[in-house]
This record gives sequence, C-alpha cells and structure tokens, in this order.
Amino acid sequence: MQRTVAGRVRRLVVLAATALALTGGGVALTASPAAAASGCSGTGPVVQDWWNPPRATKYCNAYRSGYVYAVASQGELSGYLYAGTSWFVCQLTGGENPAVGSAHNNWWLYTQGDTAYNYGGWGWFPATMISGGGNYQPVPGLPIC
Repeated sequence: MQRTVAGRVRRLVVLAATALALTGGGVALTASPAAAASGCSGTGPVVQDWWNPPRATKYCNAYRSGYVYAVASQGELSGYLYAGTSWFVCQLTGGENPAVGSAHNNWWLYTQGDTAYNYGGWGWFPATMISGGGNYQPVPGLPIC
C-alpha cells in the first residue's frame, strides 16, 4: 500500500477555493454549505477519471474513514477515504455495504480516495459511512449515476 498526500492536498485546495468563493476572498467565520451534517450539498469541483467525461460533484460528510472499492460491493480495494467532508460524483445500488452499528445499506457513492491502491483511487464508498439517509435509502442530495 502506497500512501500519498495527493488526496489530502486535493481536499485542502478544494476546501480553500470553496471558502474563498463563499466569502468573496475574505476569511470564513462560519461553516460553508459543504460542511452539511446530513446528506450532500454544495457544489464541489468538476472531476474526471480516465474513462468518463468531466462531471460535477457534491460535498458529503463521511463520518467515518473507510475503503473505496473498485466495484459497488465489497471486494477489490481501489483506495481509502478519510473521514470528513469530501466530494462525490453520484450514487447507485449494489452489493451490501459494510454495516456500521445499526446502519445497513446497499447504496454506494462514486469518488476518489485520499489514498490510492488501484485505479487512481477511483471507486465506490459505502453509504453506511455517510451522514444522512436511512437504511436501504439513497443519500439525500447526491444524484443517481
């Protein structure tokens, strides 16, 4: 496993740009819409992996760190995502998520991990680790793939 700082740098640059845009270049004294506690909101960066055209993103709160999977089920790992506010492209149903307490789900969110193992870290993050939504429900505010 190779640990990179690219994901953290990416997140810091995006968050700094969002803060500057929201405050008109001044210092942000309050939380931005990107830091929503439940569901996804705010406008994230336009991103592109190597097999899709550029796509818009939304910010969602990953309340727990976890693996990013190559397919929308547990299996091959493509990366690791740290807890906190991150951007996500879209979501779809797939295999069962890793259970987190009483949270159970089969929805997966497409993103790029902070640490890449395979596929540049691109893959699917379980909805059970995202704030918002209910068991076997999509995360509010994020489009369906």
